[in-house]
Amino acid sequence: MKAIHFLLGLVLFLAIAALGLALIVSPRYPDYLDTAIAFGAGWPDWIQVAAGVLVTLYPFAYLLTGVALRRRKHFITFQNDNGTVSVSTDAVQDYLDELKGEFAAVVWLKSHLRVVRGALDVGLVLGVKDGTQIPELCKLMQARVRDLLEEHLGVCDLAGVSIEVNEIRARKKPAAEAAP
Repeated sequence: MKAIHFLLGLVLFLAIAALGLALIVSPRYPDYLDTAIAFGAGWPDWIQVAAGVLVTLYPFAYLLTGVALRRRKHFITFQNDNGTVSVSTDAVQDYLDELKGEFAAVVWLKSHLRVVRGALDVGLVLGVKDGTQIPELCKLMQARVRDLLEEHLGVCDLAGVSIEVNEIRARKKPAAEAAP
């Protein structure tokens, strides 16, 4: 939607710039403006009406593509002894994103949550430092996510915790080692 808005804005800007340039030049060269008007006047009536409607609706299309659509919020809902509890998945995601600070080997982390058949499916995408024992780190992180969700959400059906390592970041060598 942003790309369409940008293109519509670019065309609108160029059209306004061309109109301004035509108005600036028209007193000096009136024949150019008369030629342009004569060119448009030679079109059939239905084309003139269609062009007028398009020119009128164009700014509205530009404005509508600039309006941000609201994202629908999702909630994790479960029952406990006292009733129903609903927690925003955005809140849980933000909380899980803070796991990065608990593991020194994690460079960056993004969490994704889905509710599948009433159970919560957690996905972590992360980058780790070079030399990290990835299987052990993933087991620890999966256990930590389970513990956190049970501790803070109480009884929560957890479908699984999947971890995807997308980057292994090499350590920077000191300047003394880098020189041959």
